[in-house]
Amino acid sequence: MVMDLNKVSRSRRYKLTGLLRKNGFDRWRISACAISSVTGEECTFFIEFYIVNPALSPDKAVLGFKSRLPKTDTDLQYALAGTESEKTLLTEELVQPSFIMVKAGKLGKRGKQLNAYFPCASLVTGTPEYIVKAGNDDADTCYIKTNATAGAISVSGADLLECPELLGNSGSIAWNLHYSIEDGFFPNFRSKQTNWACFGARTSVAGVIMLDGEQFNVSKDRSYGYFDKNWGRSFTNPFLHLSSSNLVSNISGKKLLESCFAIQGEYNSRLCILTSIEGKKLEFHAGSHKKYNTIYECTQMPEDEDGIKLHWSVSMNNRGYVIDVDIICKAEQMFVRDYECPEGSRKVMKLIGGGSGTGEVKIYKRVRKDLELIEDVHVGNCLCEFGNIETAER
Repeated sequence: MVMDLNKVSRSRRYKLTGLLRKNGFDRWRISACAISSVTGEECTFFIEFYIVNPALSPDKAVLGFKSRLPKTDTDLQYALAGTESEKTLLTEELVQPSFIMVKAGKLGKRGKQLNAYFPCASLVTGTPEYIVKAGNDDADTCYIKTNATAGAISVSGADLLECPELLGNSGSIAWNLHYSIEDGFFPNFRSKQTNWACFGARTSVAGVIMLDGEQFNVSKDRSYGYFDKNWGRSFTNPFLHLSSSNLVSNISGKKLLESCFAIQGEYNSRLCILTSIEGKKLEFHAGSHKKYNTIYECTQMPEDEDGIKLHWSVSMNNRGYVIDVDIICKAEQMFVRDYECPEGSRKVMKLIGGGSGTGEVKIYKRVRKDLELIEDVHVGNCLCEFGNIETAER
């Protein structure tokens, strides 16, 4: 599959211009499977760059979850006296966030997320060398180039005790990865509220990741990499995502080396459902005028000997095709990632996600009044997510 590099380049660009500079976000996400050099464990890592409202506070990273109670001596005297001013004292000021956040971590058992924050003035983007770069010196620089990503994040337990608004875990992670985009889908989904570009649904990744001193190796043939981006005024709500390039045909028994799929939404009350099976693409874009129906759900299955599992079920049909998707992921292989929303008011997108989903994708073609099964695919290493925007208690 030969990718249109111009389309890929346009999709990866920084998008926060105009009004989005004061009320918007831009988020790049790369994920890849890695193998522990110590235990042989296979797990999925993610690296994300999340930029929020860059024009509001370019010189200082502002987190809306930071406590902002008045703390002057006069305020304290009012509180001790029990006057009406105590109510004002105990009311926290809410602000819109403005920052660059680099989030990196591991999905699966003992999964974790490490967050580093930078002022938006440190952003470098749109240059021949960098798609996006954050940080002012080599020690804390994190970046994505057109064929590589590297960086390091370190968060101590003391950091989290002092600043719980960092919304992550303690530990250290460093990565040095090279990647090549092999297949993706166009056009992008676009709306005033939110946008999605799935330009790297099948991405080969190679390199090394260090997590808390343990080395994880990423090899091109087993990386099952994925690269996309979202941008706009806010996240879609609810949010659903499924994707994988580790596919095996249940019909032929062969590994489908040039295949992938990605599903995301909810957009315009529909999902984008995109499949590429050995060169044949079926794409159902929520922003198109083509008619198709989708139903989906993400539910918790009854606990059994394998523990608690989540089940994603997606079904799409139109006049020509039916696509059924069933993915299961163990709850112990998942955890919740947090993203402070651009609108502030302590709104946060909470995404429960895993990288070890398994299941099936079945594609049927309508032949008169019958359905002909044209592919039945076993899915492994599926990136599976579901989330909603929540408002934290004040």
